Amino acid sequence: MIPFRQLTYIVAVADCGSISAAAESLAISQPAISAAIKKVEEEYQLKLFVRERPHRVVLTPVGRRFIAQARRLLENAQEFDDEARNLRQSLRGVVEVGCFFPTAAFIIPILLKGLRSRGFDISIRVHEADLDELNNMLTQGTIEVALTYNMYPSPGIEFESLIEAPPYVLLPKDDPLSTLPAISLNQLADRDMVGLNLPLTQQFFLSLFSQLNLRPRIKHQAKSYELVRSLVAAGEGYALLIMRPANERAYDGGELAYVPLSDDIPPPQYGLAFTNRTVPTKLIETFAQVCRETLKSENRAEKYVVQARAEGV
Repeated sequence: MIPFRQLTYIVAVADCGSISAAAESLAISQPAISAAIKKVEEEYQLKLFVRERPHRVVLTPVGRRFIAQARRLLENAQEFDDEARNLRQSLRGVVEVGCFFPTAAFIIPILLKGLRSRGFDISIRVHEADLDELNNMLTQGTIEVALTYNMYPSPGIEFESLIEAPPYVLLPKDDPLSTLPAISLNQLADRDMVGLNLPLTQQFFLSLFSQLNLRPRIKHQAKSYELVRSLVAAGEGYALLIMRPANERAYDGGELAYVPLSDDIPPPQYGLAFTNRTVPTKLIETFAQVCRETLKSENRAEKYVVQARAEGV
């Protein structure tokens, strides 16, 4: 295809009526313009200009049609260029956001409220996935940013912590252990466990036991928070989870208790993940800043994290 630059030279000649005037207007040499005309005429086997006077040229009939089409192409190219450059600075649009799917119900509404309260015309398209899938989606460019845990860092992914979220023990409300200020993994090892069976997530919880040379007794495995909660409320065992709903009931109304772990376990970090190749647009930067403000500075997700209990509570 003929470069846009050469088309620009030819349109300038048509507008100015001479090669010398076009060269002066574009601040380039006359030979450069003459070469562009020659190349285009040879490429398309067309005669675009005829010499009218020593220093003036006029368009041929086919040249007029050619110039009309060239103008449309250049105008479209300019519009594309303007819009492409505005993508870097625009604060209006859709952000492709990945979210670790058990946490989406907790986190996404907070962020949407944060965007709305600040008056940003930013929409988010949420892609719910497990931890490993989120890393792949970031790498493949399916999503622009992820809200996830740092349990298993991946090469090429940069993580920024926003929330420190220690694991807790989920128990039926009438369980004798539910009134304790904290529970150790050793106290749980001989009890039935309801496992959250998600890639990497289950490995993380099992690793907590293996570090203490313990092995949990898994009775049920479920892929959703709600099934885990319902099985625990039904007396089928305890569960280890990280974020908790604001209420303390399962779907059937069964009461639940959230008890901190007493073991010295480095708490998982929850936050933003990007690929290290990402050059964030203004849209992405603004979304990330709202995440920082709502989740870290304002601590809007505090009610979803189990805090240490006072003695006797």
